[in-house]
Amino acid sequence: MKKAVAILLAACVGLGFLPVVNAQSYPSKPVTLIVATGPGGGFDLVARRLEKALSKNLGQSVVVVNRPGSGSLVGTLAALNAPADGYTLLMGGLSNIVFNGSMYKKRPYDPMADFVGIGIVAQTPYVMLARKDLPESDLAGVRKYARANPGKLNIANAGSGTGQQVLAAAFLKETGADIVQVPYQAAQAVYTDLLGGRVDLFVDSLPSARRFIESQQVHALFTTGARRDALFPNLPTARESGLPGSEMTSWFGLFASAKTPSDVLARLHKALEASLKDEELRSQLEAGGFQPVPYVPAAETAKYVASEYQKWTQVIRSAGITLD
Repeated sequence: MKKAVAILLAACVGLGFLPVVNAQSYPSKPVTLIVATGPGGGFDLVARRLEKALSKNLGQSVVVVNRPGSGSLVGTLAALNAPADGYTLLMGGLSNIVFNGSMYKKRPYDPMADFVGIGIVAQTPYVMLARKDLPESDLAGVRKYARANPGKLNIANAGSGTGQQVLAAAFLKETGADIVQVPYQAAQAVYTDLLGGRVDLFVDSLPSARRFIESQQVHALFTTGARRDALFPNLPTARESGLPGSEMTSWFGLFASAKTPSDVLARLHKALEASLKDEELRSQLEAGGFQPVPYVPAAETAKYVASEYQKWTQVIRSAGITLD
């Protein structure tokens, strides 16, 4: 009898009939979390704060890897093309989950079908910045100068398909200003030129820009949230500045391939839920200028992401923003 059972078990293993054992072992090796932008941006800052809490609650190391390029396209495709086994996850947000799906006429991937949201981790507004030595240190002055001197000012963005590009385009359309757009590969490269006086304007996530504002290395003109930010209560919002079309709240979440096995997704949901209750993580996010988002079930996350996709697709198409 023992010999028969042993033979049967061996046959099951050979034919792959032991999925429960495999599921229970996840994760049995380090998990890669891809950030599809360069170091120092909002995606990167949230991912590196999440890394420790998620590692603890998964019981395995989570390693953040930056894969910038073509806006957020290169890293997002890298996550999509990796095996759908839960060992390669993606930091997702407006740029790679929403914007890329509506900016390309020939879409490189379908964010609503190819990825599934584990949960939103944090959100934050953007902020419009001007170089410190720009004579026009407020929005009214910038608009006046731009109208009188078409093509003399420039505005940088962190790459094609990023929130910075969409907001820059929305700002130019709403103000009617003739300002030259200058694309970069990542926010960090923009700051080198912004602080060096070679870039006039830049819209970036508030946490990324915070240290430059606090050290007075740049002028902050307005934030893009629905209400004034608690860290900078004297900064007006875009709506207060007469730019309701430039109102945007960026969000950052944990995503996986839609083909990931359901039991692995369930493990990831459980780990993220515990992580989002971690007081150390919440404190780190808040200290960095991010607003922590409470965990919600998968269906609610999917509904929220779909509503954001629908909203911004309409904005992007009406503005005529395309990447191909």
